[in-house]
Amino acid sequence: MAGTVRFRDLGTLVLDREDTPLPVNGTRLVAALALLLVHAGRHVSVDALAEAMWGGEATPRSASTLDSHIWRLRRLLEPDRGRGAPAELLLRDAAGYRLLATTDQVDSMRFARLADEAVALLADGQPERVLRRADEALALWRGRPFTPVSDEPWARPAVARLEELHAQVRERRIEALLAVGDPERALADLEPAIAAAPLRERLWAHRMLAAYRCGRTEQALAAFRGARELLLDEVGVEPGPELRELQARILAEDPALLGPARTVAGRERPQETAPDRAVEVHLPVRHTRMIGRDDERDRIAALLAAHPLVTIVGTAGCGKTRLAIEAARAVAPRFADGVWAVDLTTAEGGDQVLPTIASAVGLAVPNAGTFADALRAFSRGRRMLLLLDNCEHVLDDVAELVDSLLVDGTELAVLCTSREPLDIDGEVVWGLAPLPLPDPDADARTSPAVALFLERLGAADRALVATVLDDPQCLELAVRICRAVDGVPLAMELAAARARAFTLDEIAEQVGTDASALARIGRGRPEHRKTDHHRTVRFAVEQSYRVLPADEAALHRAVSVVPGPFTPALAAALAGLPVGDTHELLARLVHRSLLVSLGPAGPGRPTRFAQLATVRGHAAHAAAQDPVADPAALTPRRDRWVEELVTAHPRLGRPGEVGWFAALDDDLVALRATLHRNLVDAPSRCGVRIASRLGLYWYYRGMMVEARHWQERAASVADGTPLDRALVRYMFGGSLAMDGRPDLGLPLIAAGHDAVRGTPDEHAPLRGEVLAILSGALFVAEQDEAGRANTADVREIAAATPDGSLDLLADLSTLLSGAGTAEPEQVIDRASAVYDDAVAGDNSFVAWMASEAAVNAALAAGDVESGLRWSDRMVSQHRALRVREGPTLLELRADLLALAGDAPAAVRLFAAARAHSRRAGLRWPSREITTELMARATDALDRVEFEDAWQQGGRLSLDDLGVTVVERAPLRPG
Repeated sequence: MAGTVRFRDLGTLVLDREDTPLPVNGTRLVAALALLLVHAGRHVSVDALAEAMWGGEATPRSASTLDSHIWRLRRLLEPDRGRGAPAELLLRDAAGYRLLATTDQVDSMRFARLADEAVALLADGQPERVLRRADEALALWRGRPFTPVSDEPWARPAVARLEELHAQVRERRIEALLAVGDPERALADLEPAIAAAPLRERLWAHRMLAAYRCGRTEQALAAFRGARELLLDEVGVEPGPELRELQARILAEDPALLGPARTVAGRERPQETAPDRAVEVHLPVRHTRMIGRDDERDRIAALLAAHPLVTIVGTAGCGKTRLAIEAARAVAPRFADGVWAVDLTTAEGGDQVLPTIASAVGLAVPNAGTFADALRAFSRGRRMLLLLDNCEHVLDDVAELVDSLLVDGTELAVLCTSREPLDIDGEVVWGLAPLPLPDPDADARTSPAVALFLERLGAADRALVATVLDDPQCLELAVRICRAVDGVPLAMELAAARARAFTLDEIAEQVGTDASALARIGRGRPEHRKTDHHRTVRFAVEQSYRVLPADEAALHRAVSVVPGPFTPALAAALAGLPVGDTHELLARLVHRSLLVSLGPAGPGRPTRFAQLATVRGHAAHAAAQDPVADPAALTPRRDRWVEELVTAHPRLGRPGEVGWFAALDDDLVALRATLHRNLVDAPSRCGVRIASRLGLYWYYRGMMVEARHWQERAASVADGTPLDRALVRYMFGGSLAMDGRPDLGLPLIAAGHDAVRGTPDEHAPLRGEVLAILSGALFVAEQDEAGRANTADVREIAAATPDGSLDLLADLSTLLSGAGTAEPEQVIDRASAVYDDAVAGDNSFVAWMASEAAVNAALAAGDVESGLRWSDRMVSQHRALRVREGPTLLELRADLLALAGDAPAAVRLFAAARAHSRRAGLRWPSREITTELMARATDALDRVEFEDAWQQGGRLSLDDLGVTVVERAPLRPG
């Protein structure tokens, strides 16, 4: 039980039970556990816990809700504890809560103990034991302590203490290496240590001493000069007495500096023996933290241990260079003959690749042979790592060179960064995406993208960062900026730099308009900016664009009119090509990191693609500058394709409808862009026609708030055919009636009738289908009189339609319009007949609405068993139609379960129905009886049981329904 739990708090907070990770779900639960760990063994008051969990949002109810969170935490910590048995780990008394955990159970406590032991052992002259303690301690360190709540005010002191201990342990380990006569390893460890804490003079002193003991006097003195320059630049002070004295002793060749005899394979050897080389690490030093890439750095480091060639591939500005540098630094100790980074940005042509690499590694111009021969000779027999950065513009030459270097028996390893792979044998490709954006339900501050933006924002305005962290509106603006640039690190850094000149509102507007226009501000002298390939986001993308063949460049420009995911069919239409010809072009653009492949949204669906916002901005700019093609034709071409897709609506309720809904989902971004252009920017009949056909799609997808927005816009447009204008008013009026506003909805329906009165009814089946959908809306809205009038219209159209396709819809409308006045048993009988006809005719819409009418009738009659059977049928139809939100279904089922006395299941579904209604933009509750039945179910539970059921229900989807309800109360199939 208690003894098997391990708290891994040096990094992302994780629980382990017998080496099995246990997720801690929810930011509040994480905050509570982290605070208890910070004060492990000591009391934490209820107020302190509430403050940590809710912060400024804490209310008097927060303290009462705390018990349910603690109950969940206890279940996580001690799942085997019997009911009524005393807790062993998390105790509660009058002073508050206390986490009873041993030092060995908590990584931070164990780390602190090992750090103290290392200090004592070093003072006692036992460096070998210090190394063992330091290695054991450092193995526990996985990142910033207590992530993701490290920056909370209550956590900062503990985090600062542990980070200082971490730095001290690294120093003690280096001192121990020097003490045991292993300056080579000390020198290798000093590179990452100094990079992490460049102003720590003690580390520079160790570096000087280690280099001197390796026989590298000049390197030791260069370290002093580097330290002095850094201290003067950063803090304006000269080095302290320790560094100055050490410099003087090195210049005087003080024999006392030689230290103990150096070792080889555990055996001492005389000091007179020529010293080994220390690991040479030639990597750029970065003075900012790398954020959000620690796991990827470790994975790439592991790949380099097993493979001779690893290429990091990603779009411009996504952080390939920084990740490669940190991965190379992490593996540097494994490469005894050195690590070199070569920036190929300055190699403007393939013929400059070899001279650039040769210059970086210090090769002289060869007297005979070529640079390639010299580089092969230099790397032969050496265990070294070569980092080739920014290869994309000289890709063929780099690939040829690397292929010639990585011959059998070589110990050379190569790490490349590029926007496309080298495509040679043995290459392992690591695809690098932008930093993850915040999940809708998560604390935005824990998102790596937001964390990077805020850190870079601090360089421009430190006070603004504090404001963003404290003000939800400012934090939302920061999230909006990060989303607008798709989490691309370069774009976020450039956006953050604008904070000196603009407000966050203005920056958000700027990046939302064109993320590719972001440019570096004040980067050194103008001549230096000319060689900076990241001086603007657009220029960074331009480097990839200018090497594209004409057909790829044309497709790159064409798809810029879709501000998000799109299918190959739409791409082909925009490019004016057959879909089959477009597949290869899309694959090539993905290969070049100019497109992102998102995969299909579901089984049997097409793969979708997207341009990152920064790439799309470049593509739009390139399209506007294209002297051959007409950029103004791209948007109308998109709109025509979308209109054709929407008007290809299959018959209502028939099997083809599911595929049509899926096609709309796949190109939803283009659909929205077309609606915005044709209903907001330049209202037109195209916008009215599209909006008139999507009422049921929006309902099935739980998008009724969006639906009303577009329908209201469309209803105000004077253009459009009489039929289109009528259909928009039918759908908009029915939606308002369902939302409890028949006073607004019914006049719109009447206006729809007026729009088509006296016109030739060439599209009677389509109008009849929409009126049948309207019958369902009026039934839910309990507008019986309007429903009967609507049914008469459906009957009239059905009678005039020769193929009889509307007869079933007319029967459904009759059922729904009469359900409010007929006896429940009669309604169920009629619903059964209509349902059977719908199943026979393979019409999912009619089957669904008939089932809903029967559930309502069974509820009115108090017949729970019959109601649940019909509810099962509703579930089946929802799943067949892939409906995302089911507020009506969930509310009816919750009412039935409450009537049956199953309070926990009823409360869960009431919570789910409320959540689905809110997301769908529908009235909650939609029935008066729901209020009474929900109160009855709530009263049957104690506070903790209610909170637990309500929280569970708020997260339920329709896919969960069969598991959480049917398994609780098995039902006979209908």
